Formats: sequence, structure tokens, C-alpha cells
Amino acid sequence: MTRRLVLQPLTQAAFAPFGDVVEAPPPGARFSLDQTIGGTDGATQPRLSFSCSEPWALPLEATRMERHNRSSQCFAPMDVAGWVIMVAPDAGGRPEEAGLRAFLARGDQAVNYHRGTWHHPVRALERPGRFAVLMWTTGTTAEDEEWATLAEPVSVHPVEPVSIHPAEPVSIHEG
Repeated sequence: MTRRLVLQPLTQAAFAPFGDVVEAPPPGARFSLDQTIGGTDGATQPRLSFSCSEPWALPLEATRMERHNRSSQCFAPMDVAGWVIMVAPDAGGRPEEAGLRAFLARGDQAVNYHRGTWHHPVRALERPGRFAVLMWTTGTTAEDEEWATLAEPVSVHPVEPVSIHPAEPVSIHEG
């Protein structure tokens, strides 16, 4: 059986349990993540990488998630129309599947995952998406990232429009 998730807009309030949302600052302004970005337990080597996600179509199927227990991880879009973020809280070293959430991020929104937040690899929508990715590492992949297979696949869907018009014409009779 496949579990169904519906995308919700990415906002700081909704994403707060999992990390930070950073929106492009207005002209002449600057924003810093100094208080929330970084590593612990030997993850002292900064790693700045660049990735390109092929475009994906919705619904998106997910079967695995990853986390970085020793470092936060920041995804900053460089060129993307929109992108999907799927996260889950930790439950004893595995994703808490009842707490899975899916967000639709705009191209001007970056995220910084808290240490240990389970997340699906980013997926660009509409066209390829390019990202700068910053995290701290120990230099050993086995210590820096952990993967888990979900108990059941997850299907991420767009928000479905709600019609305010009835499917059948309504006739009103005065009597």
C-alpha cells in the first residue's frame, strides 16, 4: 500500500520542527544562519557542494530518506522554478512515518535542516534545479549520512483544487 501526502506551501512556521526557511532578502539586505548552521561530534570539515536535480513530475514516489546526525544541511537554490521537500521527525533512529510532511518550496526559498532531520533528496519541478549545499563532515561517509527505507512507499501529490461549483446544475423551485 502507498501512503499519500499532499504538498503544502513552505513556511517558517510549518517547517520549524525540521529546520529553517530562508527567503531571498530584499535588495541591499543580508541574512545569516550563524546560530543554526554547523556540525558536532567531529563534523568539523565544511563541505560546500553543488548539485543539479533533474525535473520531476508529481506525483512523486519516495521509498527512502536520509539524515545527517552530526551536521545541519543547507540547500540554497541557485536556479530552480520550484522544488519538493519531504521531511520526517526521528523515532528511535528511523523516520517517524506518521509525522511525514511534504512542502512545496519556491525558487527563492532555501532550507537549513536541523541535525538529524530525516529528509528525502530534493526534487526540482518543471525544469532542472541547481542547488548549493552546505554541511559539515567528519570526512567519512558512513558517519556523515544515514539512509532508511520507508515501511511503505509514499506518494507526494500537488494540492488539489477545490471546486466551489456543484457538479450538477442546481434548480431552485419556489413553492
